[in-house]
Amino acid sequence: MNLRFDHLGLLTDSREKNQDIADFFTGVLGLEVSGNAGEGYAEVKAGAMTIALHTGAMIDNFGAHGGTLLQFSSDDVRADIEEIRTRGGKIALEPTEADWGTIAYVAGPHGVLLELCTSR
Repeated sequence: MNLRFDHLGLLTDSREKNQDIADFFTGVLGLEVSGNAGEGYAEVKAGAMTIALHTGAMIDNFGAHGGTLLQFSSDDVRADIEEIRTRGGKIALEPTEADWGTIAYVAGPHGVLLELCTSR
């Protein structure tokens, strides 16, 4: 078996929520989104990883899972947080020094939380 993790899927239960999340990635984070989230599917290019935005799933009865933490590496967390702030992003945790580096959190819509981290 040769499995490779290359996509992370965020599942929503409405086209409106899916579009809200796509708008957050483009408008607040400045990432490229392809596809049409408002019609049910789009992809966010985030370095080597692709974040797939899905309305529903190909299985019945998928449910809410309490939120999603997406972790991004950053060369300069403080500068990136300031840019995100100017784009209207909601900073959930201001840049903070931790044992492993500088971290900050950005709150996205519908339970999506992003961590930015600069490793030491």
